[in-house]
Amino acid sequence: MAGTDGRTATADAHTDSAATAAPLPDPPRALWRRRNFAALWSAHTVSQFGTQLSFFVLPVLALTVVGATPGQLGLVSAAETLPFLLVGLPAGALLDQWDRRRVMVVADAGRAVALGVVPLGYALDLLSVPLLCAVAFVTGLFTVFFDIADQAFLPGVVGRREVAAANSRLEFSRSAAELTGPGLSGLLLQWATAPLILLADALSYLVSALLLGVIRPPAPPAGAEPGPPAARERMRTRIAEGLRFVLRHRVLRSLALATAVANLAGLGGALGVLLPAFALRDLGLSPGKFGLALMVGNGCALLGAVFTARLVRALGLGRLLLAARCLPGLGLLLLATAEPGRAVPTLAAAAGLIACGVTAYNIAQVSLRQAVTPAALQARMNASVRFVVWGTLPLGAAAGGLLGSVAGLRPAIWVVTGVALLSVLPLLLTREVRTLAGFPDESGA
Repeated sequence: MAGTDGRTATADAHTDSAATAAPLPDPPRALWRRRNFAALWSAHTVSQFGTQLSFFVLPVLALTVVGATPGQLGLVSAAETLPFLLVGLPAGALLDQWDRRRVMVVADAGRAVALGVVPLGYALDLLSVPLLCAVAFVTGLFTVFFDIADQAFLPGVVGRREVAAANSRLEFSRSAAELTGPGLSGLLLQWATAPLILLADALSYLVSALLLGVIRPPAPPAGAEPGPPAARERMRTRIAEGLRFVLRHRVLRSLALATAVANLAGLGGALGVLLPAFALRDLGLSPGKFGLALMVGNGCALLGAVFTARLVRALGLGRLLLAARCLPGLGLLLLATAEPGRAVPTLAAAAGLIACGVTAYNIAQVSLRQAVTPAALQARMNASVRFVVWGTLPLGAAAGGLLGSVAGLRPAIWVVTGVALLSVLPLLLTREVRTLAGFPDESGA
């Protein structure tokens, strides 16, 4: 499960320029003292820690309790991300007119109820691959609306000049959750059953919903207020406008393509299916040691969250995006060489490269996307990008499970490594990305 203000004055798709780009501002200390952002950050943090529990525990449950094969595990993972293909685009069009905070609260409550079905099914001896697929699909459906609303909601909470700083703080929370989540999950699995641990994630979503409920919604951005039903644009017109904006914008298009290829191979796609089976079965790790290795490696995500702003100033935004996009592929190269005798340190080092690269890339690319998008198109831009970048996740998960079952887990990881390394090409071939010195300034340049 891997991410905003600063909008252009116009919707011009070709205004990105390194010559006029402004450097990333230092995170303002006053951000923490803002009630709305404090509540949003708290909700995000609680939810991320719960999500990391289920991210680790659900595959272990499928493999050990249900006895799923890699192919079946791929189906469960694909079910969770399939809603982004099915409803991602209309969700963006709707969320440019709906109350985004209210949608996030309802989505959190819905995810809590869906995850609560797992321990209930376990108690009634009804756990099965189809049930896990159904739970994953419903959870993913609510996640579609939550994630698109979340990214469109943030700009109105903090203001355009503080978006990158706010994203860094949210990403730091996610990184901290990734750091401690696997280790905590591994320890909990020594004392409690996997279905019961998922209750913690369900409770985290309920706490997140309560925290979001105390936020005073900002005024709707100019041009984004819904009009009377008769005056609203047709759904397909609004969807087409969002897609057209992303596809015609050279920077947004290259970011979407690069991220889509990366997600095909990444933890939400093929690797998310292959890694648990490879660690537990081929490398012979216990859930505790597997969690410990991921916890140590994910500590590097904190480095990405803390130092991204400095790296943008030192390297330039374009070079940082290129370097960050390459790191996960290098981590996968290391993972493919892991052997049982040195599995824990190798897996930890591989996870470290992946986590550092993904964190830095996410902070930079999400902030850049939000910086070049007009206020009235924020939700539709996010939905269109998510349709492309998350749309490859179910394909990657299904393909990873199938490839692991047919060719074996290690050969499948080698294939995934090649795909991950290719993900940098769309950025490398786009001059507007390569030459970016910093985030676009207020003029829209």
